[in-house]
Amino acid sequence: MSSTSAPKDAPPPYQGGADSGHNPQDPPPKYEPPKGPQGYPQPAYPPQGYQSGGVVYSQPQPVTVIQMSYGPSPVTINCPHCQNHVTTSLVYETGALTWIVSGVLCLFGCWLGCCLIPFCIPELQDVEHRCPNCYRVVGMFRRLS
Repeated sequence: MSSTSAPKDAPPPYQGGADSGHNPQDPPPKYEPPKGPQGYPQPAYPPQGYQSGGVVYSQPQPVTVIQMSYGPSPVTINCPHCQNHVTTSLVYETGALTWIVSGVLCLFGCWLGCCLIPFCIPELQDVEHRCPNCYRVVGMFRRLS
């Protein structure tokens, strides 16, 4: 076997050069957008109501979000995250009302531990509503806004 022969899987040798009519220093050809039926450039996307081959293209419509007010008790909702119909579970958190009542108790002389009682009373704390399936927060109820 000769060492000058090319392998069978190799591509053909490059035929370009000065005599091929293509100069590597030339800029690439200018891009021309496709022309529409009247000779105008076509839009990048079909306009609203545009029909092509039985398919009607339209712009997406905005999603309407219904703001629900949550209270201190569980509510039955469709979870916006997992789409299940659930009754929310409640998680109590320290809020503004808890701190205000604790501060007032301190002012009246209950600073030796009695001022911590509001942190144990759920009726003085904010309520966080969570989905029992996906455990994500779906709403809040704040005693003071």
